[in-house]
Amino acid sequence: MSESPPVVPPIPSVPVPSAPSPSTSAAPSQQRQGTRLGWDPGQPALYEQWGVQSQTPKRAMGSDIGVLPELERTETTRRPLWRHPAFLVSAALALIAVVIGAVLVVRAVTAEGPPSPSGLAVQSGSGNVRVSWKGDDVAWSVFVVEPGTKPVDVSRLVRGTEVWIPKSSGLYDADSCFVVRATADNQGKSVPTDAGALSDQGAKQVCVGDAG
Repeated sequence: MSESPPVVPPIPSVPVPSAPSPSTSAAPSQQRQGTRLGWDPGQPALYEQWGVQSQTPKRAMGSDIGVLPELERTETTRRPLWRHPAFLVSAALALIAVVIGAVLVVRAVTAEGPPSPSGLAVQSGSGNVRVSWKGDDVAWSVFVVEPGTKPVDVSRLVRGTEVWIPKSSGLYDADSCFVVRATADNQGKSVPTDAGALSDQGAKQVCVGDAG
């Protein structure tokens, strides 16, 4: 007699819990962690109530208002040239220069020049020679000049408007001449020997040969 296989008891079924629906499980989380767009300070509201779209128009995100105001064009009147400050200053300086130049020209034309001796004369004696003249009360210089020699200054012997020169000093001879000129106006100038230079310095010349 063959043996029958053993009977295995059935395994009791355990109910498997169903996975929660995404719509039902995530909704509370989204409600707790959701972001309310448009409700930040300074931002335009997108919704009047959460989840309900606003029916009133909102201000656009951008703005047509310019940053700087529009400048109005104004008509400017050009100032005449003669009223411009630079022109007035230039004209004043030019006028001053013209006046100064005119004064200098007038002074140069009307200037009398350095004092000049008049009545220059020479007198020769046995032991000396005397040179005299007339002129302003200024310091006078006298020089002994001879052709081919250096002028000799004898101004230290001048007394007023005359000078006495001893013959024994050897400062002159029969061919000598004497040049008289004002000292201050001809300081540092060479002693004139020709007629043009004598006139420029207001000097006069007399020679021993002219002695009376």
